[in-house]
Amino acid sequence: MKAIHTSLFVGLVLFLNLSFEKAENGKKFCDIEIVQAYTQEVLGKNVGFYVKFKNNAEVEMDAIDYQVTFLNGFGEIKGQKQFTWQSGNLSKPIKPGQNLSEGSTNWIDGANKIEVKIIRAHFVDGSTCKGQSDKTTRLR
Repeated sequence: MKAIHTSLFVGLVLFLNLSFEKAENGKKFCDIEIVQAYTQEVLGKNVGFYVKFKNNAEVEMDAIDYQVTFLNGFGEIKGQKQFTWQSGNLSKPIKPGQNLSEGSTNWIDGANKIEVKIIRAHFVDGSTCKGQSDKTTRLR
């Protein structure tokens, strides 16, 4: 019976073929750092991504806009989406030195890599850092 459960588990893992890729670290903009970015694939299809930001500013961050570009293995753009995170009732502002983990589910046909760009960040003191970052975090 144990062998059947083990076989089913291994088969399920192989069937789902989940893969996570790690991005280059250390890209900064507005004193916000993209620490890591991952894509998730099921059966060779991109079904989601995760990104971790670090607040290196001296004040708490309460909102961030960022863009995700979805690419195939040849670096061709398969789609782009913009995302916003904001603090609120369930999530507190991100203190200096703390990380924010974000992600989303999606189904971008033909994509298996992502690029993440920070568009702007807002801080609790009312300041905003605007304009697109010239720094991009891209999966290898």
